[in-house]
Amino acid sequence: MEMLDHVATAIEQKMKSEQLDFYDAFKSYMLAHKKEILKGNKFWSIYSKETILNFLKFLRHPFMIVMGISFYFFFANVAVTNYFSNSFTIRNFFFTVIIILAFFQLIYFHLLLKQRFFVLERLGGLLAFIYYLQMFFMNQHNNEAPSTATLTGFSYIMMAYVIYFLIEVYKFNKNQKHLLK
Repeated sequence: MEMLDHVATAIEQKMKSEQLDFYDAFKSYMLAHKKEILKGNKFWSIYSKETILNFLKFLRHPFMIVMGISFYFFFANVAVTNYFSNSFTIRNFFFTVIIILAFFQLIYFHLLLKQRFFVLERLGGLLAFIYYLQMFFMNQHNNEAPSTATLTGFSYIMMAYVIYFLIEVYKFNKNQKHLLK
């Protein structure tokens, strides 16, 4: 639906700006953008380069940097791993948070929106990427407690993801309301 809306809007603008009928505007648009449209329709497009780059830019926002520094000082001064047991470690906590976020997204998309929107679903690819990073850096096979840097990094990335997700959903909802007017 989003792709259809995107193409229809572009064709409408082309019809107005170039004084073309629908057929000529559509033909011209498709000749110029067919490869891009087909590329966006591939299965692996959920791992959107654009989404990852936007998230990385978001991580450099001054508020986010201050939050990351705050996490570092918190983990450097508080032995957080002491608050977890041998059966539920800090590693399990991060994994649980990722699973909760994934289920929340699934429920939000399929039960509340009752539609699929590629713009929001790409955020699931970002969450999957974070999950793989968590699996690599928070390896369950060694018995050492994660370092302050590892705890800071994952707390920072997880909190940034939650904030980024909420901002993207807000922008999406605002845009949807604007389109309905």
